[in-house]
Amino acid sequence: MAVLVAAVIVLGGLVLVNLLLTAAVIRKLRKITKELPAGRARDGFGLPVGAEVPAFSALTVADTKVTTDDLAGGRTLVGFFSTDCRHCLPNAPGFAATARDAAADGVRNLAVVVAGEEEPAGLLDALGDAVTVVVENEGGALTDAFAVAGFPSFFLVGPDATIAASGHEPESLLAAPSLT
Repeated sequence: MAVLVAAVIVLGGLVLVNLLLTAAVIRKLRKITKELPAGRARDGFGLPVGAEVPAFSALTVADTKVTTDDLAGGRTLVGFFSTDCRHCLPNAPGFAATARDAAADGVRNLAVVVAGEEEPAGLLDALGDAVTVVVENEGGALTDAFAVAGFPSFFLVGPDATIAASGHEPESLLAAPSLT
């Protein structure tokens, strides 16, 4: 009987410690969520729908300059990939196909490849020639401008250079209404 009482007391103590640790983790997560930078979406994609894309300037692999002004005046499908992301390479051909199909409807495209430990050659081959590509390091101009929080991430930028839609499936973004 004494062993049973001791086991119940130990188990009760462990449950109490577990509750205290769980409360501490929840408190920390709430604090982190409140401290997210302004404009960063809580859904993990980046800029929220309706947000204006901040000013940026970058060079494409074809050595042409891309700026925020290039997004104005039409819809632009923007995809973010990372060489360190295991889901990015399998999604790159689908993005390229969607971008190619959307170009027939006047939708421009831009792919941003964030170079990590791996070389970007595989992603560049998968994206092909039909996509305008910028390669940048972590914390690059485009990644920061779109506040990208995970890869792959896709955005549809409206004619007024605001985010019309965002998500992890580029083909679903094209059905989003343009914000004008």
